[in-house]
Amino acid sequence: MAFSWFILSPDNASADIRSVSVTPLVSDTEDPSFFRISGEPNSVKELKLSVTNFGDMPIELRVQPTNATTSTTGQLSFDEKVVAGDYGLRHAFSDMTSPKTVMLKSDQTKDLTFNVKLPAQSLDGTVIGGFDVYDVKHPNDGHTGVGVYFDSTPATKNHLIKFDGVTPKVQNKQPFLMVNLANFSPETIKDTVVQVKVRKNNWYNKLGFDSRVSVQDIKFGQIAPNSKIPIEFNQKQTPIQPGNYLVEGIAKNGRDSWRFKQNVKIDPVAADMVNQRAKNLIYDKTGLYLTIIGILTAVIVLIFWGISYQRRYS
Repeated sequence: MAFSWFILSPDNASADIRSVSVTPLVSDTEDPSFFRISGEPNSVKELKLSVTNFGDMPIELRVQPTNATTSTTGQLSFDEKVVAGDYGLRHAFSDMTSPKTVMLKSDQTKDLTFNVKLPAQSLDGTVIGGFDVYDVKHPNDGHTGVGVYFDSTPATKNHLIKFDGVTPKVQNKQPFLMVNLANFSPETIKDTVVQVKVRKNNWYNKLGFDSRVSVQDIKFGQIAPNSKIPIEFNQKQTPIQPGNYLVEGIAKNGRDSWRFKQNVKIDPVAADMVNQRAKNLIYDKTGLYLTIIGILTAVIVLIFWGISYQRRYS
């Protein structure tokens, strides 16, 4: 009953809202799937979105400005809140325009206008904003995103990928360990292969009772600028074990490579919160059994030592 292998979960965090259509209103010469913005610093640009409710019930939608993030399948997504400073991000789209909330009846369409004020300084590197659209009352039922690409000067810095910790979480009522890398460069990184190894790093692993290692090889087609690079390890029915883990790996593309090796600790409180929200867990009692065996072995040794001691001095 040793610590089970982690298995990568399919990405299902970016599902669209089934009954909602979101369309950027752009000119005939532009790509109809996203916005593109160019202009002088401090200038104001107007963007228009058309939202339609095809469902048979009214729906209240939130249209939240954010920045591009990276999904577990290597795609750009817009379903997370992003602020300036995240992974070195200099320009947050949420600082350039305000969110809107709209109520739509069944089969109703509304056009929304957003005034986007560009920063006072010129934009450096790749800046990809976006609108995250979701149901206010059911925010976990799906998100729809529309990208906003800014014309800016090319990045002069090299790519920079760093290890950014491990966190436990629940998804689809199963426990996951999330290994986080991060792109700290203001540039989209394409065709990047990431290999990650994770193993428990406690006393009985070091004694060789459980030396198994979980390995994932993942190819990211696109990594968003200044974004987290999420790698999910599904433990299925095995609860999150608190304690020490060793995480190591490499990320590489055609021109660069980055290696990382880190000892991390999963907090017992965080692990317990995840395990309580997960369902049908099968608890691994290897550590408990080994501890009991160790105590019994010590007791037996003491008994035989006591008997030997009494015989020598009787």
